[in-house]
Amino acid sequence: MPEGLIIVESPAKARTLKRFLGDRYDVRASMGHVRDLPEKEMGVEVDDGFKPHYEVVESRRKTITELRSAAKKDQEVILASDPDREGEAIAWHLAEVLKIRNPKRIEFHEITSEAVRRALESPRGLDMRLVNAQQARRVVDRLVGFRLSPFLWSKVQKGIGAGRVSSVALRLVVDREDEIRKFVAVESWTVDVELSKQGEEAHFLARLHRPATGGDAKFEVHNEAEAQEIVRRLEGASYRVIGVEQKRRSKSSNPPYITSTLQQDASSRLRMRPHNAMRVAQQLYEGVELGAEGPTGLITYMRTDSTRISADADAKVKGWIKGELGENYLGVSRAAKAVPGAQDAHEAIRPTDVNRTPEAIREHLTPDQYRLYDLVWRRFVASRMAPAQYDQTQAEIEGGEYVFRANGSVLAFDGFYKVWGREENGENELPVLNQGEDLDYHALKPEQHFSQPPPRYTEATLIKELEQRGIGRPSTYAPIVQTITKAHGYVEIKDRRLYPTRVGEAVNALMVDHFKTISDDEYTSQLEKRLDEVESGRQEWVPVVRDFYGPLQRMLSAAEEATPADTDEVCPLCHEGHLVHKASRFGPFMGCSRYPKCKFRRALTPEGEAPEPKLLDEPCPTCGRPLQLRTGRYGEFVGCSGYPECKYIKRDASQAEAKPTGEKCPQCGEGDLVERTGRYGPFVACSRYPDCNYRANMGKDGKPRQGPKVLDEPCPICGKPMVERRGRFGAFKSCSDYPKCPGPKGVKKAVA
Repeated sequence: MPEGLIIVESPAKARTLKRFLGDRYDVRASMGHVRDLPEKEMGVEVDDGFKPHYEVVESRRKTITELRSAAKKDQEVILASDPDREGEAIAWHLAEVLKIRNPKRIEFHEITSEAVRRALESPRGLDMRLVNAQQARRVVDRLVGFRLSPFLWSKVQKGIGAGRVSSVALRLVVDREDEIRKFVAVESWTVDVELSKQGEEAHFLARLHRPATGGDAKFEVHNEAEAQEIVRRLEGASYRVIGVEQKRRSKSSNPPYITSTLQQDASSRLRMRPHNAMRVAQQLYEGVELGAEGPTGLITYMRTDSTRISADADAKVKGWIKGELGENYLGVSRAAKAVPGAQDAHEAIRPTDVNRTPEAIREHLTPDQYRLYDLVWRRFVASRMAPAQYDQTQAEIEGGEYVFRANGSVLAFDGFYKVWGREENGENELPVLNQGEDLDYHALKPEQHFSQPPPRYTEATLIKELEQRGIGRPSTYAPIVQTITKAHGYVEIKDRRLYPTRVGEAVNALMVDHFKTISDDEYTSQLEKRLDEVESGRQEWVPVVRDFYGPLQRMLSAAEEATPADTDEVCPLCHEGHLVHKASRFGPFMGCSRYPKCKFRRALTPEGEAPEPKLLDEPCPTCGRPLQLRTGRYGEFVGCSGYPECKYIKRDASQAEAKPTGEKCPQCGEGDLVERTGRYGPFVACSRYPDCNYRANMGKDGKPRQGPKVLDEPCPICGKPMVERRGRFGAFKSCSDYPKCPGPKGVKKAVA
């Protein structure tokens, strides 16, 4: 009989624990969260201390039944979810759902035999400070989402939403785009001279630094005229070394990874998106099958903002460095600078066993698992190695009326680069130069430059910016990026750069105009600190939520009062509502305030102005009023100036002209097939449209794609021909007039 039941989140973690514990414990997985706030209602009692109402996650009901049954059989239940506030909340929800009176809680930061043994020897109770910290965040996020979403639906489009942290991330992306749009490039020039030691073939470059008589202040060359004047003055000049300075420079390694830096390097070095990096890291933490060794946890817990390393791990990695590379590669352990607001409960992300090198286990890992483990392993080992040493040389060279400067460096000792790999710095490798030495001149190279706008964020640099501003926490960085890109479509990724969409800019403008506090990075950072204080027990969670909710309600009330109708213009379609500014993925537009009852809309330019329709010298064939050129969601079109009373739209010549194909419609058998051109390209359709809705797109070969095969068999219901079609289960026959005529039972049947 097992001594007890251990509940973890995932089957992979359960398998790894089972390898250590054998039959001593029954180890089962909860499959993540078992309770959450309801999906279709807010689920928070605002007037009753912000009491949350949790519901069992529908997909977990079977799992809960199995866990209840197992819990009744075992003497004790041990909750072993992840060692953070999210894991603590999962443990609490499990205890509530399973009605466990005195649950035992264990935590371990790496899934190794020793770590699990120590955890089982010192179980504890549930830490309600961590639970309340998670509840506070969940409730605040739910209040933001459910209070702001209806407002955004009425102003932009249905189905979108706002988040406490994602709104700040979106604002950063939009603000950066505004900076780029407003940026004005400034011209500048550099003048380089190509030189060599006398009689030697190796050349090097020196850059114009200052006038020979102008002191040490660097001066700028603003335009081509100034650059050419300098070149003219240097005609026939001789070049001589007037000063040489040599010094040794050290470059130390970075500390081991934390969540944010792992996501940044995975993105920039491995081209792995943050949410994918976290998914792979979760696999490495929970355990990977290593052949005869079985399921093995390869890295420590991957959600951490501490660079601390345990004394045992520190000693083991130093022993590996000394034994494999030599004592001269051994570095001095340094206390890393803490990230603002960092929690020091966890270690940094490191391999569970430094002797398990990436190459030794490569055959057992997927390509992504290998690449990420290799990155973690090398960063950890490098962090305990000696600095790299450079011999740096700076030479000042006089040429005519000017002084040039040449820089070069030579790697004297590779240090941590032995494991991490050398990063190219683009510096020259200078020859040995002596003061007073004359040099051979080869060429002058003036070059034009323009100042560059700030770069658009990548997923990696956005995470770095959020971390530096104290916004979000290790578990939220990847979901934040995923929310603004994939979930809401506020940001799109092109060439790995983040661009705000029109909807994103419209939402950000509304948030800044009416909810500036929520989208303010400083306010969000302060709220994060207060939520962290709940976790440490210095604050109660309800007052923190109340202090947030009061201003949110006031802002929402003010926004709703200020924007019932953006303009005094009466809707020209229903004559009841007023026109309001809105936005969609097709751009800004004016819509009726009575939407969806009235669906009037008028396109706007990106600057928010209505494009002036151009009247044409052509009468409307329906009402006689002049036609006009307008702009809609699909581009320009010609329509009646009497809209909305007259809804005539002129088709293109290619659309208006229907070219006969000489074939009968295979669906109705009465009309002729004609070739037309639509929004998505050429197609063939029945000439009897809309009485017959048959159509088939044209293939790349210019011929209609094969439609259903017409059979010599009439439909017993309507008399039209039967056709042979193909579905998910193979070929079948049905009425050609489907769906108008579904055919009797038994007519739609499989073809033998």
